[in-house]
Amino acid sequence: MKPLVLQNELAEPPPLRAFAQSLEYQRPPLCPELGLWLLGDQVDLESTCLGLGQLHAPPFWAFCWGSGQAMARFLLDQPEWVRGRRVVDFGTGSGVAAIAAGLAGADSVMGVDSDPEARVAAARNAASNEVELVTSGALPEEWDVLLACDVLYQPSQWARLQSLAQGGRPVLVSDPERPSSPRFEIAPQARYAVRTLPDVDSPAKSAAVFQLSNRGFGPG
Repeated sequence: MKPLVLQNELAEPPPLRAFAQSLEYQRPPLCPELGLWLLGDQVDLESTCLGLGQLHAPPFWAFCWGSGQAMARFLLDQPEWVRGRRVVDFGTGSGVAAIAAGLAGADSVMGVDSDPEARVAAARNAASNEVELVTSGALPEEWDVLLACDVLYQPSQWARLQSLAQGGRPVLVSDPERPSSPRFEIAPQARYAVRTLPDVDSPAKSAAVFQLSNRGFGPG
């Protein structure tokens, strides 16, 4: 496939244009049923990661994080979680979990991300997989299932997910269980051996999927 180039839909800082030129269409090892535009093997990841800290909005969407792959695998293997339902993928990034929800038969899928670059990338990844994806910068009020992959590195999201889980609607969280992350008092629905593509998340080698409820959290 031809390289994906971000057009003038956004006012893009020059560094992100350079990243966009380095994208390759790849199939994540844990969910090869779908494809994503990600940073390619030719990119010097060490220097790239140093550059990420200098950007206003690092291109997290250019990686398929292990937790996103785990959620995608979970939904593809157990489509009953999302089939016929309105699904929201919170912190969608590349859109891998949202795309999997669409492939699994969701009635509608929304990818939510505060980064407008991520919303463009997720929509294009979805189109590459023939999945209809609506994107937004904010959570809607109406949804049936909420997905959240690797968002607990932001402390503010801990309380937010707790609040959302109290409403009784399914909240599925995929997390790499880093030492600094909060701990869950519930058993995971599934756990997968998985690595980020390309791998900038060492030593994380696995991710677990949890269904949250108002009693599903424990202290960090």
